[in-house]
Amino acid sequence: MAEYSIAAYKITVHRRQKKDPLEFDNFNGGGSDLLKVLHGYLKSLQEDGFDNPDSKKVIKASEVSHDNRHIQATLGLGEYGVESIFEERGSGAPRFNREQTDVEILRYRNLLILPKGREVGLLLTERIHNRGVYSMFSTGLRRAFRKRFPEYVLDVNNLSPEAAVSRVLDGGQVKKIRLVRNSVPRDIADRYELGQHETELGTMETVISSPRRSSLSKKLIEKVVHGETDVSRLLEWQGVEYNDLRVEVRTGRTTRTVSVASGRTPVVTFDIGEELLDADGVLSDEVFYQEAIKVALDLAEDISLTRSSVAEQQFTWPENWNDYRLEVPPSEDAEP
Repeated sequence: MAEYSIAAYKITVHRRQKKDPLEFDNFNGGGSDLLKVLHGYLKSLQEDGFDNPDSKKVIKASEVSHDNRHIQATLGLGEYGVESIFEERGSGAPRFNREQTDVEILRYRNLLILPKGREVGLLLTERIHNRGVYSMFSTGLRRAFRKRFPEYVLDVNNLSPEAAVSRVLDGGQVKKIRLVRNSVPRDIADRYELGQHETELGTMETVISSPRRSSLSKKLIEKVVHGETDVSRLLEWQGVEYNDLRVEVRTGRTTRTVSVASGRTPVVTFDIGEELLDADGVLSDEVFYQEAIKVALDLAEDISLTRSSVAEQQFTWPENWNDYRLEVPPSEDAEP
């Protein structure tokens, strides 16, 4: 599995009790532009962050910038409530003890694109080792939006129309099938003497690889994508329950991953190849956003956008963003 990848989600807004999406730049008929509202939410995360005690997670924005109708944001996702010991690699020399109130922050880059006069936008978000900010970002955003605009619903959903997924499968060779579990089963953790923190935050994979210069069958995966087979029966192997079924498809020099989980719409993620990392194995901001734009242009057709509307949308940003501030309310005020 690639260390870095990009996951795509679609953004829509509609009236409560109705499902017809509304145009972003005047969704409430009073001149409210969803692009400005999202910018206000991100600026709020930059100043105050969002602490969700239910999941013991924190999300903050360390950097927020914009260009035309694009927003770039680096979001820090942290977890707390776990005690652990940090040691120096190799020597085992103690570094520090992590207390339950300590928060470990990992940073992820994101690109939001909301073209003018359109009803569907894009969130392209970075994933590192199959982890990302989508859940916390969308949870806080929905709560904040509902508080400010109670008559409207903002959705950030998996973006993978059947046509897009089918095109990924049709256009390439299936090289690997991965079963991914987002924690380590207790019996295996005990066998390898893993600590509680390693058990909860570790991952476990079962990988089926194609023979060299060959590919695996697409038949069963296509049945899952088309809803002919329940994916849940594929997510258990030798008594272990997995969270995701990930299919790596190679097209030329590009690898795309179709991720299917029980009860969810299939997700198309785009792996970022090792050749795009710098000498230290790090993905630069410049390369990430270049790749994110490529993904957006590639997906435009599948969400009824034109490539020009994704790439170029002139927009004058307001000088005072406070008029669009969108704060996450306390959990007791949140939507059930």
